[in-house]
Amino acid sequence: MSVYVGIDVHRKRSQVAVVTEDGQVQLNKNTVNGTEPLLRLIGDLPPGTPVAFEAAFGWGWLARLLEDYGFEAHLVHPLRCKAIASARLKNDKGRRGDPGPAAARGPAPGGVDRPGAGAPAPRAAAAPGQPGPPRHPAA
Repeated sequence: MSVYVGIDVHRKRSQVAVVTEDGQVQLNKNTVNGTEPLLRLIGDLPPGTPVAFEAAFGWGWLARLLEDYGFEAHLVHPLRCKAIASARLKNDKGRRGDPGPAAARGPAPGGVDRPGAGAPAPRAAAAPGQPGPPRHPAA
């Protein structure tokens, strides 16, 4: 039976989930980042197993590790990780049974990734001591 791996990568620790093709969660663990701790969790999976992880800060080591051990790495844009965020795997294990309906709805209107109508456009940061970029006349 095929399995899929999802990893929520953070600076010091990562959440690793292994799910079968029919949606059964085989593993859901938080582990310290590093080659040995991660391979203890997924090292026995067959080469070519797909592993998806968010393209957030500090993912380079993970991409190299997965490639070196024959996994099929999938770098996912953070805004495409709706199902992972909706599942609340890290700390809501007992309170949330099925993340399906929440994941299907997508992000809330006016959320961080979609400013509401009439919201000011974000401005680029300026270097210290320098004025910021001018606002667009239409903003």
